[in-house]
Amino acid sequence: MSEREAERRIKRARRPFPAANLDLSRLRLSEIPGELWACTRLRKLSLDRNSLTELPKRVGRLTALESLHLKANQLTELPFHIGNLANLRVLNLTANDLTELPPEIGKLTNLERLVVRSNRLTSLPAEIGALSNLKVLNVSDNQLTDLPPQLGQLSNLRVLDLRGNELAALPAELGELSELTRIDVGDNQLTTLPPELGALDNLTSLQVDRNALTELPSELGHVRNLEAVLLQGNRLTQLPPQLGQLARLQILRLDANELTEVPPQLGALTNLETLDLTENPGLDVPDAVLDGRPADVLRHVIDHSSSSA
Repeated sequence: MSEREAERRIKRARRPFPAANLDLSRLRLSEIPGELWACTRLRKLSLDRNSLTELPKRVGRLTALESLHLKANQLTELPFHIGNLANLRVLNLTANDLTELPPEIGKLTNLERLVVRSNRLTSLPAEIGALSNLKVLNVSDNQLTDLPPQLGQLSNLRVLDLRGNELAALPAELGELSELTRIDVGDNQLTTLPPELGALDNLTSLQVDRNALTELPSELGHVRNLEAVLLQGNRLTQLPPQLGQLARLQILRLDANELTEVPPQLGALTNLETLDLTENPGLDVPDAVLDGRPADVLRHVIDHSSSSA
């Protein structure tokens, strides 16, 4: 029944005028009907939530495609013919079984959004650095242990989501991503952050929660557009006073660390709406940090921390 429905939709997409969009999602397909490859004028193709284990090399015939969705299948690899889709702007491969991306991914130079969340990637190809129009890269919930320095070539990248991998370090080249507004590297194994992150003038959100950080680079104080910094669940014992220069900061989470003191310069953060210092046993919070704070901010500071007040 599902295959017949797929064939019916493909037939309808081909006549009397070729359709630009084709949705074959949720049809329990184990393979893609061969008739699809004649739909060479398709711009958007969705094959989400089927049972596909293979993407045939004939996908390279769909050269007009701008959006390809393959979420929640059972793909273990991509054919190198994926590189023929030169007009592709969106590629969603969430929730498959991919262990790697082919080097030909670097030929998709019009790609703006690449989502490979919840797969089994252990590395990214160096060729990913050729995606000069990429704005969003989401490879969260994989098994990445390191990153290629070529990521620093993604000159238009706005969002970088690396949450839930096995990263022990970040390449210094990330500091070259001048358009970046959000980085999420939560739930990794980071012990330090590269000081080069201090050059990210457009960064507004930095999420490094649940890692193994023991210190922060003072250069973070140069990122003057930061509005949210999430550092809960690390091993921080002290903070650089330069954090007090982040005048636009609204959210600062430092709960569940090993802080025993915080710099009084944090008192200069007058736009804070959330300051969480709970679960830092023995933490002494200076009056300069507490004075003038609204009660809804202070409830996350003094309930479980001693203060000099």
